[in-house]
Amino acid sequence: MPSSPSRLSPVSMAWRGLVVLLCVGVLSVGGLTRSNDLFPFGVLDQFSYGTDPDGEVVNTCLQGIRGDGEPFEIRFGQRTVGIERADVENNLPAIEADPQLLAPLAAEYDRRHPDEPPLSALVLCQRIIQLQDGTAHGEDELIEVTRWEAP
Repeated sequence: MPSSPSRLSPVSMAWRGLVVLLCVGVLSVGGLTRSNDLFPFGVLDQFSYGTDPDGEVVNTCLQGIRGDGEPFEIRFGQRTVGIERADVENNLPAIEADPQLLAPLAAEYDRRHPDEPPLSALVLCQRIIQLQDGTAHGEDELIEVTRWEAP
């Protein structure tokens, strides 16, 4: 004879309801602020649309400059500048308005590379790749978005 289902206690119902409300709240905050800070409950808009096979791909990039004035590529990440590319892209308007926001990235790079001369400038740039039939076509275009200069 099968047993009859038992009813949940009021405490169990309240606990489960609170968890559901908390999850909905976190999802709402992530969606309304367009932030991925609460990952995996953020907007994750990088997956929300495709790329036109005859369009362009825009990659945000960093270039460091030392005393010789020759720019060199700096990869985003915890081992180089202490921040990932997506976090910079999410704050791009604020960084464009105040390039001084790049100063902590330069300081972190210098801290992690003590045997190299310090950066005299840090350039936030975008590499634009034109696509034709879904593959890269022609030369990449490099555009400077903003620049931080060491004091």
